[in-house]
Amino acid sequence: MPTALIQGRIAVQYEHLLRKELNDDWKILVWDPSSNEPDEFIAMALEADAIIGGRIPTSNWPNIPKLKLFQIPWTGHDFCSPETMPSGIPVCNCYEHETTIAEFVLCAMLETKIGLRGIDERFRAEGWGGRQPGSAHYHGEIRNRTVGIVGYGHIGREVAQRAAAFGMRVIAIRRSKQEATPPLDWIGTTGQLEQLLAESDFVVVACDMNKETIGMIGAPQLAMMKHDSVIINVGRGRVIEEEALYQALKRRSIGGAVIDVWYNYIGNDKKEVWPCNYPFQELDNVILSAHESAAAPEQLERRWKFVADNLERVRKGGRPENQVFLGTATVGL
Repeated sequence: MPTALIQGRIAVQYEHLLRKELNDDWKILVWDPSSNEPDEFIAMALEADAIIGGRIPTSNWPNIPKLKLFQIPWTGHDFCSPETMPSGIPVCNCYEHETTIAEFVLCAMLETKIGLRGIDERFRAEGWGGRQPGSAHYHGEIRNRTVGIVGYGHIGREVAQRAAAFGMRVIAIRRSKQEATPPLDWIGTTGQLEQLLAESDFVVVACDMNKETIGMIGAPQLAMMKHDSVIINVGRGRVIEEEALYQALKRRSIGGAVIDVWYNYIGNDKKEVWPCNYPFQELDNVILSAHESAAAPEQLERRWKFVADNLERVRKGGRPENQVFLGTATVGL
């Protein structure tokens, strides 16, 4: 019987989804840091054909004679590298969040132009407000607006398709060159960031965070944006310099921001921290959320179905999908 080990605070929350999707032939072990000791992880790892989770609770890998796959049940893999993972073992991640985040982005763009929350509040307070038919408070629309996507990957492509369906012009940049195909008007590399910022009514930051992208959008880049444009960050907080963004919003040199990803996160010590170092929450030209753009139950179900399917591929001798790298580390405590 093949054995899967779910480990770590985040992954163990979804044991029920793995059990729902995984073939009954599998034995499932669970290492929960709230109730298990590191030594118990070592014992479980010895049995595992596949390990699902994030950073392991030991400084070195134990002997793992059966292991065939390390599956990360989310996208980010900055906690590990080939040098920290067992030699010859494929390390895979998964996506399935891109359509959920794209819907969030479209909702954000529509809200900034239509302002449905404000329309609702005004109607609750005043009804018609003395206005006869033909008199109204006008709102905007996103049709014919330009959306610029920073990081044209899984999320960026889904945003582009949906934006085009609303009649928007779509432009994008990415690290490597790519030919522009519909729905893109043009696509460039990071050297064309300032051109993208200058042309866009909405800037969607959807790139990953690495040494090249940290602080990629600072005060000089924000100064290139239109005075009424809106920046939407669903990538990583530190891609945009925090103080520069706050000051641009406070001075109203840009139209607004929708921020889902932040600069401070609660760590393993569970110590409460505020998400930002500047009072974004006091500004009236922002929409703020707590890293929840992908937080849909349907997304989680798709993600764990992918995990189960990847385990089955390996069990049957196939090649797993979404391989990030092969480990190179020597194992054994």
